[in-house]
Amino acid sequence: MPLDFTTGSIQAYIDEQNFELATAALIGGRTAGFLTPQVGVKGETKINKMDVDVVMQDGSGCSFAQNGDITFTQETIDAKQVKINMEFCPKDLNAYYWRTQMPAGTHQESLPFEAQFANYLVAKVQDELEKVIWQGDATSGSGNLAMFDGLLIDAANFTDCNGTSGSFGSALSGSINVGNVLEAVERIYVESPSAAVAQDDFRVYLGVDKFRALVSAIMNGQGGPSLFATNLATNGSVDRADVDPLRIILPGTNMEIVGVGGLDGLDKVIGFSSNNAYLGVDLSADSTNIESWYSQDDRKFRVAMEFTMGTGIAYKSEVGKVII
Repeated sequence: MPLDFTTGSIQAYIDEQNFELATAALIGGRTAGFLTPQVGVKGETKINKMDVDVVMQDGSGCSFAQNGDITFTQETIDAKQVKINMEFCPKDLNAYYWRTQMPAGTHQESLPFEAQFANYLVAKVQDELEKVIWQGDATSGSGNLAMFDGLLIDAANFTDCNGTSGSFGSALSGSINVGNVLEAVERIYVESPSAAVAQDDFRVYLGVDKFRALVSAIMNGQGGPSLFATNLATNGSVDRADVDPLRIILPGTNMEIVGVGGLDGLDKVIGFSSNNAYLGVDLSADSTNIESWYSQDDRKFRVAMEFTMGTGIAYKSEVGKVII
């Protein structure tokens, strides 16, 4: 008679030795790359603006009559100093499957997954900053959104492209969806100030969720008698997947449309020139730099990031909005 194994007092083996850590997907920080950087910012700082009066006169005579002024004004970037501090006790890992990856001896000064942790931390910080760059409110925001004012803080002063007195006759209502997102984008193109739309770097921004609805609407001809749908059928693809899968450029216009995480979940479509929107920082790389060290005083592994950041718009009326 063959002998049986008696295993009732032990647990079945579960392999926990795959040390490549899975991490949640992130949209990432996209908007910062489309803004004009203003470096050397350590706190509240100004965007300096200039305007010039052009007064034409009758030139048939020989006289010189001065007429015209240069006017200087300013807008504010209310930049704030931000920090991230983390602290870990490496010995806490000894109670779990990471024990096999810990260095020999009781003196442990590092984390076995330090490199992967650092890379994901940088990506996660950029993902969070993306939301603050748009939605931040240093006065009444909560959590990370209270760190500094974002671009939407001045939305009341943007040009409203969802009115009833313009080319469209009535305003969009409810929510932005696959049935009306084409019109929302068209309104930015048609109703924003002409000088702003004429700029080579004028772009329309909307959440990644609304961007996907836009692509679906274009592919399926939804949204009514759309200028964009007509141009697509006439002129071919508007895909820019070779550049970025969340960017398209629309035929017959100079206008690129970008899906961004900072507007995800919001019924907002915003259009502006990159030269009109500023990101104030001390050094551009500060928000991706990580300091890490082992504190012999506390016997813990510490991580720190510090940076200064804020946003500002030079000419608020040159920003178009459809906000439902």
